[in-house]
Formats: sequence, structure tokens, C-alpha cells
Amino acid sequence: MDLRQIRYFLTVAEERNITRAADRLHISQPPLSRALMDLEEELGCTLLIRGKRHVTLTAEGLALKRRGEQILALAEITKSEITNVNKGLSGTLYLGHVDSNGPSLVAEWIESFKEANPNVTYNLWCGTVDDLTYRMKSGLLELAVTMSPINTEHLDGISVYRDYWAAIIPGNHPLALSRKDVTPEELVENDLIISSRHSREEEIRSWFTDTGKEPRFVVKTAHSSNASKLVERNIGIAIFPASVAKSISADSNVIVKRIVPVVSVDYLLSWDKEKTHSALALKFIEHVRNLYSNQ
Repeated sequence: MDLRQIRYFLTVAEERNITRAADRLHISQPPLSRALMDLEEELGCTLLIRGKRHVTLTAEGLALKRRGEQILALAEITKSEITNVNKGLSGTLYLGHVDSNGPSLVAEWIESFKEANPNVTYNLWCGTVDDLTYRMKSGLLELAVTMSPINTEHLDGISVYRDYWAAIIPGNHPLALSRKDVTPEELVENDLIISSRHSREEEIRSWFTDTGKEPRFVVKTAHSSNASKLVERNIGIAIFPASVAKSISADSNVIVKRIVPVVSVDYLLSWDKEKTHSALALKFIEHVRNLYSNQ
């Protein structure tokens, strides 16, 4: 199995049609079909169910699609690192970030880093902490903005921002018209929207222990932008870091209030402590560390 075969297979999987895939790859259909059959023979399984108008991926095909995308991404990262070894600080930095305040932090860092390193390009990916950790362990990302807690067995990092937990409340809800802060006792009576990260759910659930009531988590989502839209529709009250207010439009009919007792959450620039990082990643870590050294 080589990169050419994987690229051929992924193109067919995207197009769901061998003829269209051949046109996109600028080859004729027979060699493409032959390459796919050779791949299936090598792997000892059927990857595609060939219909009259389109192809369907088997379970094995879906597994190869997922891994194939990672293999091609890693190949591109490796090529970039090797070809730029002797070109000074250039190449592509594969950088991930959580939602909420992640995009703002990344934009700030790239702006200042770009001034001294104009030849560097960036590939950004947004996901949950669990997603980012997996992608760093897989080599698909070198660095990522995560949130506490992190898996310190595998990750190291620099604390870059401290936030506090807040409730995003529909504008017409009684809590939106009350005093500044809200408590777990007030929130537990409502449908709640929280992060889909399992460890985060357990943390938030613990806040309600003293109420003697079980919180109702009606929606779990990876992105705070989804949460605010759900709140606007009166689906429930969302519990996310207060910095999500930065991405909520001024005309949104929602109110952001601090939850008391105050519980903080830290944003970190994180990396896999078990990997050897590129000169570019190390320089970026140094740059971010210097930004916060005097704070």
C-alpha cells in the first residue's frame, strides 16, 4: 500500500463515483479501477461496493478512509519539515485550538510571530481537548490551545489565560433579569447545555452535589458557538467559559452571567511531551512563553 493508492482511494470515497474520481485525478478509469482492486487484494477485504451510479464504502473502507486521511496529512507534514530544514524558519505550523477563547489567542500569537517570521504558514484545526490531544499524539498537530485539566502524563504546556465559568442565559429568562451572578441552586432547575467532553461533564456535575438534585444536561456540544445559538432558541442555559461572550453577536438575545462560587479554568498552549518537535514548533513555544513571562 503506497501513498498513490491511498490518494486514489480517498478521491473515489469523496466522489462516490469512479468515473468522476478518474477525471479529478486526470487519469483514465481502467488504471484507477486496477489500483483499487490491487489495494483490496493486498488488504484482503472489500473496500467499495460498486453500484451502477455510485460506490458505497464498506466498514473496512470507512476505516481506511479515516486512517488514509491521517496518513496523507502526516506525509505532508513530514515533507514540509524535511524540505524546509535548510531554509531557515519557514514551513507550516500545525496548530490546534479549542473553541471559546482559543481563536483569539491563536490570532494574537500568529500576528506577533508573523512579524519576525513572514515565511511561516499555518494550518489550524478546532476541536475539543480530547480531539486535540488525540491529534497531537497521532502527529497531526504539533501544538494546541487546550483547557485544564490536561492529561499531564502525555502533555506539557504553558498557562496562557485564566477564565471563569459562566452561564449563557436566554434574554427572556427570569435569571437574566435577576442579580449579577447565578448559583448552582438556581441553575439545577433548568435544562442545561454543556461541553461534550466527558471529564468536563463530570466536573460540572460535581457543582450540583450540594443541591441534592441531579442536573439535566439536554444538549452536549463541542463548540460554544453552537451553545449560544441553542440558548437563543430557549433550548436551555449553557455553561461555558465566560470568554465565549467575545463570539456572541451584539444582537443576540442572551445574557452571560458569572457562576458563583467562582470556578476558574485555564487555557494552555500544549504539546506532546514524548515527541521531538520541529525547530518551528520550538520557536513558536519560545515566542508564546516570552509573551507571558512578565505577566
